[in-house]
Amino acid sequence: MTTYIPLLELDAASYPEWRDLLVAAETSGEALPGEPRSYPGYPCWSLDRVRPRLWGSLDVVLARRRCLRVLGTTLPPRKLLSRVLQAGHGSTGPLSAGPVPSAGGLQALELYLVVFEPAWLPAGLYHYDRARHQLAQLAAGAHRADWGQRVPSLGLVRGGALLWVLVGDAGRVARKYGDRAVRFLLQEAGHLMQNLCLLSATVGLVTVPLGGYFERDIARRLMLPKTDLVLYVGLCGSAVPSPRSCA
Repeated sequence: MTTYIPLLELDAASYPEWRDLLVAAETSGEALPGEPRSYPGYPCWSLDRVRPRLWGSLDVVLARRRCLRVLGTTLPPRKLLSRVLQAGHGSTGPLSAGPVPSAGGLQALELYLVVFEPAWLPAGLYHYDRARHQLAQLAAGAHRADWGQRVPSLGLVRGGALLWVLVGDAGRVARKYGDRAVRFLLQEAGHLMQNLCLLSATVGLVTVPLGGYFERDIARRLMLPKTDLVLYVGLCGSAVPSPRSCA
């Protein structure tokens, strides 16, 4: 049986009640940003701190960003992956603010990685700790064939070194925004995935967003809290020229 997730639609009649919900949440203190998620006690891999590059044009990156049907399977070097994670979703300001617009500044997005190909990181499941700029390994081992059962759209692309899994803490956002929380989380996930796509393009990688995946199966494998929602999945690997590409 499919679970219905309410998506509140606003109009002139419903907006005042919804606005009052926001005010009440802010007054009670329930709408404050939370600390970035971490996994103390799990094996951790520190990432490189990188400086913003002074060259490069967003116009050029936007023009050349493409999804390829064939990706390299070698795990990106530490420095490249560090740059993509830090610039794409790192904590860069007070109250854990970062490059992704966040409804109410609640910072409710979490980024997980499924690493298929071992290198400086062992294959496995990881969480990106935004505050500490490190990866925590939640489980060892990750096989593409196994994950193909959870993400059938993986069959559209050959290769790939890792999966991005974008997750939202719906409980945190719902405390302020009620039934409109999922809309905000989906918008934020789109912002983060675009960051990953564009940053990948700047370092010779490709991120292919995917829409066919089994949310509950992924949530169970990542051992996510019940209030979390799996929002978006993308496959990342090095660019391999191919005659077939998608927009």
